[in-house]
Amino acid sequence: MPGTTTPQISPALSVDQLMDAAFHPHRDPRSIEYKNGTRAALAFRIEGKRIVRPYAPASAADDAYDGGLAEGHAIWRAAVAKIGGAA
Repeated sequence: MPGTTTPQISPALSVDQLMDAAFHPHRDPRSIEYKNGTRAALAFRIEGKRIVRPYAPASAADDAYDGGLAEGHAIWRAAVAKIGGAA
């Protein structure tokens, strides 16, 4: 969001660790576009990386990416709340 900043959080939380926990083998499968969105949101929150839009607007791939972004932000908020931070 314009005008907001995301603080860098504990290096104990890594994108790979959170992705592995979220997309464990017993979970219903998700598309690569969905996982890419989740990874992008987590990388933004944890590493400060800019979120890019790699898919054509209004495409199925873009919709899946958006769903992944939403989950990535939710995963980050839950992880920070669990360790006692402010999300």
